[in-house]
Amino acid sequence: MTAEIVTLYDTNHRDPAGKLRSIADTIDAGEYGEVGCLAVVLLGDTTEVFGAGPDSDAPSVALLLHAGFMRLSCAVADHGRETEA
Repeated sequence: MTAEIVTLYDTNHRDPAGKLRSIADTIDAGEYGEVGCLAVVLLGDTTEVFGAGPDSDAPSVALLLHAGFMRLSCAVADHGRETEA
């Protein structure tokens, strides 16, 4: 299984339901290729974790969540530093 983290800029992130609809439309359009697993963490009155897709067993969802964490952590650690080409 491979995991790709995609940065999303095209919609209002203050509208969670709208953002999820936009992601679903993009998946339906085939822009991410074949999606085998999706992981979502929701913070409302409680924290909920969702996994969806044919490959969404607990280890795969945990891997995606960790990959997202690493992507965000690296972006924070590298902030303001020029990358080498």
